[in-house]
Amino acid sequence: MKYFYLFLILFVVFKAQSQNKPFRALDSIPNYGYALNNHWKWHVGDNPLWADLNFDDSKWEKIAISESIEEFPQLRASQIAWFRRPIQVTKELVNHPLSISIKQMGASEIYLDGKLLHKLGVVSKNPDKEQTLVNVTALPLTLSDTNKHILAVRYSFTKGNFYYPGTNSETFYLRIHDTKYIGGFIENQINRTAGFLYFFTGIFLIFAILHFSFYIANRAQKVSLSLGINMLVLMLAFFLRSLESYQTGISSKEFYGLLAIIFTYVGVFLINVSLYQYLNQKFGIVFYTLAFMVAGSMLSYIFNWSLPWAIETWLPFFLLFIDFIRVSILADRRKDANAKVPIYSLVVVAGCAMLAVIILFVEGTVGNGSESLIINVAILVVIIMFFSIPVGLSLSLVREYTRTHKALRAKLEEIERLSAQNLAQEQEKQQILAAQNEILEHQVAERTAELEKSLEDLKATQTQLIQSEKLASLGELTAGIAHEIQNPLNFVNNFSEVSRELIEELQEERNKEQDKRDEGLEEEILSDISQNLEKINHHGKRAASIVKGMLEHSRASTGKKEPTDVNVLADEYLRLAYHGIRAKDKSFNAEFKTELDPSLPKIPLITQDFGRVLLNLINNAFYAVKDKEGKGKVTVSTQKLNNEIEIRVQDNGVGIPEHIKAKIFQPFFTTKPTGQGTGLGLSLAYDIVTKAHGGSLEVETKEGEGTTFIIKLPYL
Repeated sequence: MKYFYLFLILFVVFKAQSQNKPFRALDSIPNYGYALNNHWKWHVGDNPLWADLNFDDSKWEKIAISESIEEFPQLRASQIAWFRRPIQVTKELVNHPLSISIKQMGASEIYLDGKLLHKLGVVSKNPDKEQTLVNVTALPLTLSDTNKHILAVRYSFTKGNFYYPGTNSETFYLRIHDTKYIGGFIENQINRTAGFLYFFTGIFLIFAILHFSFYIANRAQKVSLSLGINMLVLMLAFFLRSLESYQTGISSKEFYGLLAIIFTYVGVFLINVSLYQYLNQKFGIVFYTLAFMVAGSMLSYIFNWSLPWAIETWLPFFLLFIDFIRVSILADRRKDANAKVPIYSLVVVAGCAMLAVIILFVEGTVGNGSESLIINVAILVVIIMFFSIPVGLSLSLVREYTRTHKALRAKLEEIERLSAQNLAQEQEKQQILAAQNEILEHQVAERTAELEKSLEDLKATQTQLIQSEKLASLGELTAGIAHEIQNPLNFVNNFSEVSRELIEELQEERNKEQDKRDEGLEEEILSDISQNLEKINHHGKRAASIVKGMLEHSRASTGKKEPTDVNVLADEYLRLAYHGIRAKDKSFNAEFKTELDPSLPKIPLITQDFGRVLLNLINNAFYAVKDKEGKGKVTVSTQKLNNEIEIRVQDNGVGIPEHIKAKIFQPFFTTKPTGQGTGLGLSLAYDIVTKAHGGSLEVETKEGEGTTFIIKLPYL
């Protein structure tokens, strides 16, 4: 679109050269009309006398009213002004039906020799009262003599109207026509504008849908998405131009025109983005510099900024043209198959540019009845030039898809041929494979049976190992139990012997004659016997309790949880473990103590299993302090926390090295010498705590200082 604007500028230059002639009377009017751009004078302000034929306007400033409103700062400040120009016809056009076509940015009143002919909108300095009218309008005009007349225009453009400084809309543009041709002229203008805009809106919409479809079909082809967005942006640029042409108010017309400018610049630059992606060129300093320059050119266009030699207008696009060539050359050096496509498009651009310049130059110098045709041809050439690059990329991409499709089709046919050729071989192989499958199935069945037997053996071995671990813990417990049960048995034996002697003494006393018996002594002996029996009963129950605990520890777990006093369990297993180790090693000596929380509630536990956990942890603690220099110490403590109880088994032994700390809960891992451990103790303890009781088992250790195992069990 920018190229289109550039060539319109060239067109205006050539037209200005052809029409910058001295004032003369009109003797004939071409079919396309005669532009009344020159010989105008103007003055800011508002005075009805300025429409009069005899008013002296010699001190008024000369002006070309086809320029943009941005070129009239005094008019924008005053908001209202008058324009005057002479108009004269020869006798051939006297009383001939004429018409004026008008385009404008504001509101106006047309006067001829002081007489109001037409109103276009409502002229006023008050923005609330002013009504602008920007559409092309045809107004009748008849000159009754060959005298020089004055065409005056009262014009307003208030500050309430929006426009952008770089607008190319004429402030006021008049063209005089032969009435019988003006309808065709206006229709041609409308059709030419609407036809071009709607045609290219549709073309770019089709290309956008096509590329988005390509991208949906193959998301790896990012250039399809880029070109789809590019085509969509260019479609919006043309669509906004079509909306602009239907606006009657200047603000809405300028707003749509501004959006069209922005989308046009963005669309032009997206062509460059698509080219980079199409040729797999990385974005670099050149790309971002051009992006900055195009953005600067757009802002210069919008805000009407000017640089020497108008470089803000042509330089960024000339450099884009050069960058197209540079990227194509780099792609050609990389042996990219698509490198030639942009070059061909650029050749078309250059050819169309030169042809458009020649056509517009001819149109500006010939000035005959073929002007409209020449303008149409020139615009068509410019449009072809402008769209050759994106359309060329699109068609190349379509060709690439077509080429890929043909290649895939050829491969598919080749695959089908090879499939048919291999079918016979496959059938023969199937027979061989069927026989081999029978052999393999037989072998698999044999191997499966062997694996099942191995699995059963493994499970049996695992069960034996677990049972061995239980027996090992029971063996360690037995010595302690033997020591613990010895005390109550000794008490039972001792009190039994004393009681026997007391009974003999009582019998001797009762065998005496009645007058010699001491009843007080008898009562005393009976009382001693009763006390001894109570002690025998107490220590017998203690022995029975120890035996019951040993039986519970040795029998298989029922899996049933019962309310358990953890403090009693911890105290009992601490003493049993210590005496069990002492029974096996008389030289072993260590300090042990409990720190039990008396507020600890009873919690549901599988007593046999949890007892094994405590016994294993306490045995390990005593084992850890066995070789410690100085006095070894093992402490078992309990504590009630918020919703759980905590049991700690702490020793001041050798500690656990950091590199094996993570392995201690793994099955069959042990640090003990061969034959002294199965490696299942801590693994079973971990499973019992975490899986069977929903708790946690953690370890804190520091090599050389000791280890603490921490059990946490929920009780709510």
